[in-house]
Amino acid sequence: MLSYRMRLHQVLPIFCILVMCTWASHYFDQEWNIWKSKYGKTYVTVDEELLRRKTWEDTWYKVQKHNELADQGLTSYRMAMNHFADMTGKELESRSCLISTGFPSNAPTNRYRTHANLPEHFDWRDSKCLTEVKNQGSYCGSCWAFATVGVIESRLCIKNHELMDLSEQQLVDCDTQDSGCCGGLPILALMYVADQGVMKTEDYAYTGKKMACSYNSDEAILLNTTKYYLLSGEENLASSVALEGPITTGFGVSSDFLLYSEGIYDGDCSKNPNHAIIIVGYGTEQEEENKAYWIIKNSWGEEWGEIGYGKIERNINKCYIAEFAATIDIM
Repeated sequence: MLSYRMRLHQVLPIFCILVMCTWASHYFDQEWNIWKSKYGKTYVTVDEELLRRKTWEDTWYKVQKHNELADQGLTSYRMAMNHFADMTGKELESRSCLISTGFPSNAPTNRYRTHANLPEHFDWRDSKCLTEVKNQGSYCGSCWAFATVGVIESRLCIKNHELMDLSEQQLVDCDTQDSGCCGGLPILALMYVADQGVMKTEDYAYTGKKMACSYNSDEAILLNTTKYYLLSGEENLASSVALEGPITTGFGVSSDFLLYSEGIYDGDCSKNPNHAIIIVGYGTEQEEENKAYWIIKNSWGEEWGEIGYGKIERNINKCYIAEFAATIDIM
């Protein structure tokens, strides 16, 4: 009898481990298939799918661990198993689409006076001057074009009360100062558009790859612009956003930011700015000890963040957000 009990005590933990492993495997099988279906994921070979599945499982554990910290109030944002979940950390951090060198010497810098009467909260999403969130795709580093075009779309609408969907593909193909799908700089793109104008998306659709330039001056919208310029300092950024409209800026994306789902991002940054985004507003979160934040519009589709938008910690130059800001004045 004693021997039987001893054997039972030895076997029972092994049995429990086997049951848990079987349950975990079944759970992951179901979740993996649901996730693939949701994001339309297909893989060329069995080996590739096994690799992506392993990466996806690692990401799942990372997301669960991070969100436990969020539940404890130890971080102010949450993560999700979005369309980036099967990409390795190295792949995620290599998605650079901002050329953070080579600022043009002839680009002016605008410095606002201190505006003590700025509203405490401002959000251009409350207007009708933001186009739908777009998706640059996985294989073209065109964030610079999307950020540039998004700012022009909004500022044209603010002045003319007409929202138009404009062409990022024109910039990718035709702006020779930038590098198409290999990255660019919004201030250079603003210079190009100020000179050449910009076509509508319906006349020059996005393909997600660099093509031969098909610019047609007869179909281009020429901008009545006074100047394009760089902005420096977060107070100046806030003034420009609240008084005039959305602006484009650079951001140092880490793999954590690609998994962002909601809250105020206070996580890791890359070593250098590598992505372009649009600032559409700002505010302060009372429940987070008055933590100030930017409201940003991204170009990774509505599956990312808060339906394509996000909040980033403000007034600490988070991830270099105040160092590559630019915009354009439209009459």
